[in-house]
Amino acid sequence: MRKFAIVTDSASDINQETAERLGIRVIPLHIVADGRDYRDGVDIQIGEYLDLMRDTKELPQTSQPAPADFIEVYRELVDEGYKDILSIHIARELSSTIETPRFLARQMPSGVRLEVIDSHSATVGEGAMVLEAAAIAEQGGTIDDAIERVRAIRDTAKIYFMPDNLSNLVKGGRATRAQHLATSILNVKVVIEVGERGRIEVAHKAKGLRNAVAFMARKVARRSQELGPLIYYKLHTRSPKAIAMLEKPLETNELEGVCGGVATIGPCIATHVGEGAVGLLSYPAALHSPLLDDADMFLKAAF
Repeated sequence: MRKFAIVTDSASDINQETAERLGIRVIPLHIVADGRDYRDGVDIQIGEYLDLMRDTKELPQTSQPAPADFIEVYRELVDEGYKDILSIHIARELSSTIETPRFLARQMPSGVRLEVIDSHSATVGEGAMVLEAAAIAEQGGTIDDAIERVRAIRDTAKIYFMPDNLSNLVKGGRATRAQHLATSILNVKVVIEVGERGRIEVAHKAKGLRNAVAFMARKVARRSQELGPLIYYKLHTRSPKAIAMLEKPLETNELEGVCGGVATIGPCIATHVGEGAVGLLSYPAALHSPLLDDADMFLKAAF
């Protein structure tokens, strides 16, 4: 038995097989589309969800799990004998999901420790923290070892991503119609970074896809020059062209690092970034466990 248990939410975009192998409990967020409530990653997968979004007039709504979902998982872990539980969640800036585990942390039985961490991120950024913590648990480490590692990754990780267009961000209230119209007419691609505490910020505006992709590659390469060797992941929502276009600029910008793989952004975050998004997550390779090498840890979709 591991010394501590790990809980996260489905916005971490970890694939089910990996979660089961590493003992990670994933609590699904909810998506309401065309009047139907879907559990993210349970009732609907990313490929079919992107198809669904194409056919819906209104942007689906995402919502946090019910308190009962958290209570059930924590109770199961306590019943299994766990005294330490680490719960890592999507940034409070992006969702109120974390408020329930924060409340429940004050209600745990005597002798049970529930530590709740705001990832200040989402999708593979959040997922990387969960996976690195799980690797520590798998190797016999303590919850304090994992908390230290997670906070170090949180302080140094960075996601840059580029939506194909701003329509979903406009519908979700994170961009204006004027911005969407201007970028569409001028073929401007907006590169966004997940900034401080998970805030969504515009990092760059580029003319066309190729220039936007090149900007993201340069930013990651500069990070490797500042922080040393990186582990990085490519992420997308059905955007194979953009993923392929990342390869050459990553090679030619003197990036010191290793690609951990290509991840598919899951339904919850895809609701907001839309189809055709592409991005890069990076953090110092020194914070990466070899236990996670050579495995597809995140969602993969057969588009």
